[in-house]
Amino acid sequence: MLNVEWLEEIPLREPAAVLAFEGWNDASDAASRVLHYLMDKHTSTLIARLDLEDYLNYHESRPLVMLEGGERSIHWPTVGVFAVPLPTHTSDLVLVMGEEPHLRWRRFCLDIVEIFRRLDVGRAVSLGAFIGEIPHTLPTPVFGSSTDPDFAVRFGLHASTYEGPTGITGAITNVLADEGIDAAGLWAGIPHYLAANPSPTGTRALLYALGDVIGFRFDVTDLDAEVTDYEDKVQAAIAESSELVGYVRGLEEESQHRAISLSRSSRLVEEIERFLRNPG
Repeated sequence: MLNVEWLEEIPLREPAAVLAFEGWNDASDAASRVLHYLMDKHTSTLIARLDLEDYLNYHESRPLVMLEGGERSIHWPTVGVFAVPLPTHTSDLVLVMGEEPHLRWRRFCLDIVEIFRRLDVGRAVSLGAFIGEIPHTLPTPVFGSSTDPDFAVRFGLHASTYEGPTGITGAITNVLADEGIDAAGLWAGIPHYLAANPSPTGTRALLYALGDVIGFRFDVTDLDAEVTDYEDKVQAAIAESSELVGYVRGLEEESQHRAISLSRSSRLVEEIERFLRNPG
């Protein structure tokens, strides 16, 4: 039996689930920040925690020692399940977030299925972000995948044709669909030369796409200001080097249609990261 600690009972209306996991699936924290943003902008309640004892290698992801009221305690990693009512929408949200598990993925996915069944979740959207040879000057590409072959076209997304290693979000999307829960995945592309920094641009792109999929317009006003500041800093970093300007123009010309070697860009990446850490 899955090890879930149920904390609150909150009535939810036709809940839709949104999932994001830190780690391989979450370039520049773009996906996990969507859930944090939603929790900041809406009333959220932690309703359950899934113990990760059976799913993590603690040599890779260690528990944290915390001092609380002068007493030392250990905080063990969990996956949190949050309820987010949307009074102006026909559906409420269930947010699922935590670390990507290291072990027993199939069992972990089935645990998520059981949680969703208890909450009567009828559809789910997993979020991810990947690093690619993508220029920051073009709109952030968002790729969609689903068992519905018309999913990407219906929502104006790039159809995913990826083949290769997958993360837990891809595994969960597949298992949910097999278990009769309508499931889709959304992935934002992050410029590889900006991957070491949080990407509000990628987060906003995923929020827009998520809103389209569930039929709800999220307020991104606060994120707009963060994106503007971030993009101004990136532009300033690029403008300081003619080589950087030329490199980005080359990416624009390629426009994702042909791979570009990363070897030439390694030093340029370091220059941009250094500038973003210490602008001016």
